[in-house]
Order: sequence, then structure tokens, then C-alpha cells
Amino acid sequence: MVLVPTSARNAFAALIFLALALPLRAEQRNVSQDWLFHQGDVASASSAAYDDHAWHKVAVPHDWSIASKPDGSAPYDPNTPGGQNSGYLPGGIGWYRRHIAFSAADVSRIVRLNFEAIYMDADIWLNGQHLAQHHYGYTAFSVDLTGKVHAGDNVVAIRVNHADPSSRWYAGSGLIRPVSLDVLNRVHLDPDSIFVRTPEASPALAQVLTHAVVVNDSTQACNIDVVAKIVAANGDVVAQSHQTKSLAAGMKADWDATLSISNPALWSPDSPNLYTLVQDVYVHGAATDERRTRFGARTISVDAVHGLLINGKPVLLRGGNIHHDNYMLGGAGWPDADARKVALMKAAGYNAIRSAHNPASQATLNAADEVGMLVIDEAFDMWNVSKTPMDYARFFKQDWRQDLDSLVISGRNHPSVLFWSIGNEIPEQGTPLGVEIGRKLAERVRALDPSRPITEAISVDTPHIADQFAILDVAGYNYNEPLFVRDHQTYPQRVMLTTESTPKSAFTYRRAAETMPWVIGDFVWTAVDYLGETGIGWMGYSQDWQKLGPYPWHLAYCGEIDATGRKRPAAYYREVIWKTGIDPISMFVQQPAGTEDLPDRHMFTVTQPHTDWSLDDVHPSWTWPGQEGKPLNVVVYSEFPEVEVFLNGKSLGRKAVNVDTEYKATYAVPYRAGRLVAVGYQDGHAAGQWTLRTAGKPASVDVSVDRTQLRANGEDLAYLTITLADDNGTPVYNQEDDRRVSVRVVGAGELAGMGNGKPDDVTSFQSGTWKTFHGRVVAVVRAGLHAGPIAVQVDVDGLPVQQIYLNAVSP
Repeated sequence: MVLVPTSARNAFAALIFLALALPLRAEQRNVSQDWLFHQGDVASASSAAYDDHAWHKVAVPHDWSIASKPDGSAPYDPNTPGGQNSGYLPGGIGWYRRHIAFSAADVSRIVRLNFEAIYMDADIWLNGQHLAQHHYGYTAFSVDLTGKVHAGDNVVAIRVNHADPSSRWYAGSGLIRPVSLDVLNRVHLDPDSIFVRTPEASPALAQVLTHAVVVNDSTQACNIDVVAKIVAANGDVVAQSHQTKSLAAGMKADWDATLSISNPALWSPDSPNLYTLVQDVYVHGAATDERRTRFGARTISVDAVHGLLINGKPVLLRGGNIHHDNYMLGGAGWPDADARKVALMKAAGYNAIRSAHNPASQATLNAADEVGMLVIDEAFDMWNVSKTPMDYARFFKQDWRQDLDSLVISGRNHPSVLFWSIGNEIPEQGTPLGVEIGRKLAERVRALDPSRPITEAISVDTPHIADQFAILDVAGYNYNEPLFVRDHQTYPQRVMLTTESTPKSAFTYRRAAETMPWVIGDFVWTAVDYLGETGIGWMGYSQDWQKLGPYPWHLAYCGEIDATGRKRPAAYYREVIWKTGIDPISMFVQQPAGTEDLPDRHMFTVTQPHTDWSLDDVHPSWTWPGQEGKPLNVVVYSEFPEVEVFLNGKSLGRKAVNVDTEYKATYAVPYRAGRLVAVGYQDGHAAGQWTLRTAGKPASVDVSVDRTQLRANGEDLAYLTITLADDNGTPVYNQEDDRRVSVRVVGAGELAGMGNGKPDDVTSFQSGTWKTFHGRVVAVVRAGLHAGPIAVQVDVDGLPVQQIYLNAVSP
């Protein structure tokens, strides 16, 4: 901690007073609204004088690939070059223009336009002058507009060239993450320089190391004061420092401070306590800048003896891989949508996310900080060797350093970020070139952030793969659990992590983590369903690894949480083997022989071994018309050591459930309509149960909403879940009873998207009319820019109309 001398305390107090009394000169302006968009190339659209009045007005984040065609039809194209990888959704070229007004005072200041991600290969112009090009579709970057803007109207023009095929999954197209504008005083903190870390953190004391770069871009030397405060969640200032330096005109200087927090509230997955570092800059007593950086006091250590320790306590990773898309919103990273995905995983018992295979959004990291999710933040899916013809490998050699820097700088202050991953299944892995590149990447990451371990997802077992593992702090294994014992015998200091596993192997990988201290957890492929890699979780890949689900399949359908946010049976099983207590007992019924829930389950004939990403074809339903009297296979997942199943009140017997049964009990139950109940017993007493009831025809509709109040900022989202039920309130699951649902939004909001999670339903996400899938559909409402009521009308064929009211309030 930096101590403030007694003689300086009055001056220090005066500075605190000035911080409250004087307006801060640094601003970050929201420029998410009023963008103009045109799909297709336009020769002169970079010119400030170009007439853009006929262009379509959009808000960002924005993904044009998911938008309906001009005639209102869905955007899917079975012949698009991205094909099965992109979910049959096209890329192409698109233009954005934004008119931004600057005052005369703004013109003399530092102006930065910040893009969190543009997919991909973007060129940026200001007032007709080409200023920047950025290739990678997932990294944040800033364009310096200082000295180039003028008072009045200025025009930013952006050409985005999403050349297909560019990705092995659906990427989206355009300004897919938020955009902001910094207007700074000439004396300011470099926004990218802020770094907060806690090398020591215990219940008694946390040591906080802070770093920043102060920039004097004025024409005069300045005496600069930097006041740093650490503010707790309740608003209390728990540590502070004050430093003064003289800085010559046009110069910059590192500004480091060490502070201490007594009796800190530590950050962990179970207790995600957060602090805020507030850094104020003063010149001659006037405030010129303020930076507010959230962080958590926590430590990370990992070794092959003790495993992963957070704050000195052991943690096994209960992980899930996710891609970045938000289903009915496409690749657009709306902050509320990204945060919802994190919340869904947390509620299902996950404690870790792997951002596959690109840097996570700030919204994802912010949400992970808040709810207590650990994150493996990943840089690349390829280096020099491409996986698809138009992917990032075209640019890696020239751009890797700036993009790796962006990953680390944008993520290093988030306590949720656990490891940095430098790559996934890189074609060069295990070769001399792959080792050389990996070493360069690892060295660069450590230079920017020495506080976190580095991993890489390795997918091969080649003679020289040990050289690749040797550059890492944590060895990432994709689908290679059989190697854990062998490799530990040869490399006893190697820490191992399953960076990808399949849903069907959940028990095997969990047991490895529970019984081998050097294995610290696993990440299933995948936690949440996603667009692209069509049908990988149903029919899977063909034997030659070239074919996946044909059109109209567009979802991977391998998520343990479906694309709408509904937990599938595999998620309930994972809750049990993780012993989360969330749903300690659950029960599901296997799809009867001779029937199918979806077509083409066995489209491809494959010879084992062949990686299988499919989930068990079981369902939370006891409605099976046509199966009367036939035995149905029923599986019970249980944390309780004993289970008993009852059909219409009659016991079908008790069974033991334990590690030897993989926490499952199976029954063959002759189908008879009614009620199927599983009871779990602890110490001989009933401790929990799960009930399935035969459903009748749809008689009612339930509409639930995750929030009723939104800010009128053009960004806040509300998710409406619409489910069918019979006249007894039993959920309707049978697909024969699915109904068409229409959603209409009026007032201070609009329908942002709608979908049912059915992997071969290619209805347009903006259509407002969908058929339920297994009795459910989800709609997203986005707030407008004006406060007021939002009325949502839900019309289900044959059922009474439902009216839901939301409220948009001034932000």
C-alpha cells in the first residue's frame, strides 16, 4: 500500500472534494443506435457525400446473416458456400454508415472509436479517409480519430467482407458486438493500459497491484495527480493512494501503485465478490479523467499434486464449451443475451466456460464475474494452416500479435478469466513449427499477464506432441481420457484438463477428475446448443468426416441446454454426477423402438472408433400414444443411494444407485397412461422425487418472462417462454400436439427474435410466428429508446389469447 504522508493529507482531501465537485472530462458515448446498413457491395459508400437515406436503420450489435430476406422469407440457402458449417446461412459483403456530430470542443480532444468485434475483414473510413483495416472477427480494436474529426456532422463508413466459407461454425456477419466512442482529455489514462491483479489474497489481506499509463498529449508539461481508490460493493472506500508526477508535453509514463485490502471479500465461484478500482487524474486540481475497473481479489495456483486451487481451496472444473451465437439473435452479442447464457449454465451446475474457439465478449466476462463462473478465454481455432478456405489463417502471420494482445488486454481484469488458451486443435500441433509458434504466443501472453496459466486444446497423440505440451502450464486434452494415466507416468508434473469431451462420456471424464489429482476437470462439447455444424449431436459426422446434417438442419443439436435455454436430459444427468443438489433425482423415457423424435438419426454408417457427440435419445415425457402395453425403457438419474419407481401408485421395485451404476437406475415399464414417479431415498427415507404425467391435448398456454422492466436504451432484452399445457396443467410434450404461436409487440419495444430450438425448422427468426417444439417456443423483446409500456400479445392456435405487459423506463 502507498502511504500518504501526514503533510499531504489536506491536499489529498481537497482532491477528493474536487473529484466530486468538478465534471470529469473523459466521456464514453454510446453509439449503438442509428447505424445505417446496406447488404451488398457499393462502390462509393466510403465517401462522406454518399446518399445513404435509403439504407436500413439498425442498432448494433447487428448480424445481417440472420435477417429475413426483403420478402420476409428466412435467410437460409442450401447452396451457400458455408453450407453445413454455417447452418446454411450466408456471409457476403455489407456496409455500415454512422453520422456522428462533434462539437468544436470535441475536435481538440482525444477521440477513439471502439469496436468490440466485427465479423470479419473490415475496412473503416472517416469522412472518406481510409483509417483502418481489421481482419479477425472476434477481437476488440480501436480506431484513433484524433485530429481527423471536425465540428458538425462526421461520417464513419465500414465495409465488412465475410468471405465464405470462413468458419467451422456459424459466425454471423457485421458489427456483432458493441461499439462505443471515447472522447478524452489530452491528459488521460490510456484505457488499454489498466491492469489490476492480486498476487496475494487471503481472508486476512489482499495485495492489489495496479498499473496504468498516463498520457500527456497536451502542448505543455503538467504536474499530474493520480488518486486511486478501491471501492467495495457497498460503496465503502477500503484502500486508496495518491501520487504526483511531472510529465513533459507529448510524453507518457507508467503509473504503478500497490494497495492493500484488510479482511477482503474474496472472489470465487461460490462467492463472486467484486471491488472497483477508481483512478482519477487531476491537472492543477481539475479532473481530466476517471477510470473505473471492476476486479476480484483471488489467487490461482495449479500443480499435478494439489490440482487447481482458488484462494488455496481445491476446485474441480465443471465445464462447458460454448460458441458465441445467440440462436434467434444470430451472432449479435447483445449483452443481455450473452449474460443469459452464462446464467443458464450457472443454474445448471456448471462452474466454468470455455469460449470456443475465440475471445469471449465483454458481456460474457462481466456476467461470469458477477455470478461466479470461471472462463478459459481462447484466442484462435487456427494458426497458419486453414481449416476452411477463407478463415483467419489468411491473416494469422501478420495479425496474431495484435489479436492476442486484444484477447489479454480486454480480459485480464476479469476475475472470472482462469486460463488463457492459445489455440484449439491447431493443425500444426506437435510439429516443430507448431511448437515454435506456440512458444511465441505463450511468451507474449505471459508478458502481458504473468498471473494466469496458459493452456491449449490438443487433439492428437503424435511422437512429438510432448514438445507442444511442454510450452503450456495446463495441458488441454480433447477426447483423450485414456491417455491420462499413461502420460502421468511419463510426465508426473503435467497438469491435465479435458478441454473437450462428449455428453455420453460424462461419467468417465468426471471420475478421472475425481480420482486423479493431476486432472482438474472437463469441458463438455457443448453446454449450450448453437447454429452451424448441423446435426453433429444427432446424425453426427460421416465416416470420412466430410458430411453433417443436410439442409434444413441448421443447429448442431449437441447442447446439453437447448438453443432456447431448456435443459435437456444430459444436463440433468450432469447435475447428478457433479452432486450439485439442484435436481438430485430426475427421470426420462427412451424414444420407443420404431419411432423417431427427429429424422435421420442413422443417416451415416460409421465404423468405430468414431467420435459421437450425440445425446441419449431420452425424453421428460410419459405421453406415448400407440405404445400401450409395450415396455418402455426408463432411466433414473439420482444422487440418492436408492430409488424406487411407481406407475399409477404401484411400485416397480427399489434399486441401488451409486458410482458402480454410474448414478443411474433403469427400468422396463409397460406403458400405461397416468403417472410415473421416481422416489429417491436417503438413509431409508424418501428424500426427493420426480414425476412424469400423461398429458392431454393443449388447453392452456403459460407465458413466463425473465424480467418485466427494461431500460429504454435500445439494448435491454426480455425473454418470453411460451409453453403449452393440458387442462390439468401438465406440460404438453408430444410433437403431434404442437401448435402455431404468433407474437406481436406494440409500444416501447419490438420483437427481436423468436425460435423453438428444433434443429430443422427454418422459419425466419423475425417472422413472429413459429410452431412450438415439444410444447415450447421462446420470443425476445428488445426495448426501444423511449420510456413507456410494452404490450406483448401471444396468440396460440385454438387457445385464448394471452397479453403480457412490460415496462421500459428511462435509463
